[in-house]
Amino acid sequence: MTNSLVQVRTEDGVRTITIHRPEAYNSLNKDLRLALKDAFAEAARDAGAPRAGEDTESPAVRAVVVRAEGKSFCTGQDLKEQLEHMKTGAGMGKVVEEYNPMMAALLSIPVPVIAEIAGPAAGAGWAIAMACDLRYMSTQASFKAAFTGVGLAADSGLSESLVQRLGRSKALEVLLLDEKIDAPRAQSLDLVTGVVEPQDLRETVASVASKFAKGPTAAYKEMKGLVTRADLVENAAAAEADAQARLAKTADHLEAITAFVEKRPADYRGI
Repeated sequence: MTNSLVQVRTEDGVRTITIHRPEAYNSLNKDLRLALKDAFAEAARDAGAPRAGEDTESPAVRAVVVRAEGKSFCTGQDLKEQLEHMKTGAGMGKVVEEYNPMMAALLSIPVPVIAEIAGPAAGAGWAIAMACDLRYMSTQASFKAAFTGVGLAADSGLSESLVQRLGRSKALEVLLLDEKIDAPRAQSLDLVTGVVEPQDLRETVASVASKFAKGPTAAYKEMKGLVTRADLVENAAAAEADAQARLAKTADHLEAITAFVEKRPADYRGI
């Protein structure tokens, strides 16, 4: 499955899924959310157990790489699209209808998933990276929650992913303060598997993916199943969706989105 927004290729058992909306910093609009959901679901199917009568066949996909084209990994929700939703009264239904299924599809991939993070990852883009099993980050990349800055709570399971990595107190600090986390700090917080120079990132990730693709895939699947608590992330995503639905109706959220588009500071009223 390949289209203009998501490019997919498979080579030697490694499925590479490339987010391809560089002109918009790989921000997530409806078409991209749905395309990613389909790409993740297809990877999960292709990494599944062989069908009956084919038990000597290796699965088509034995490792997955999630990467992006351009200067950003993924900057989360397309805020221009969000402003249009606010004006038309569409609200945050997309969280339940599009974001959560996209994340569930990513979490359902049974083989190791590696994030190749060459540039900024924010909001749901950071959530996508955190939902991967391993994360390799360029020295030029960064993380940012970017939710309170637009008058929203976390979505896409990011709150639970950060709690799992950082503990409750530090996760809350990161989400509330909403500061940019550069590569050295991300490594010190144990948010990434490794930080490498930009010119070495692709080769580093390819080497790790190749190791998985040539390794004992059944054992990797069982190990991932034992350790991964996808249900906790999905439950958090459902709770986050409820919070987003409430916050989408607030004056502060509308003001934050409008101020962003108009390139001015937001004037929050606390309502």
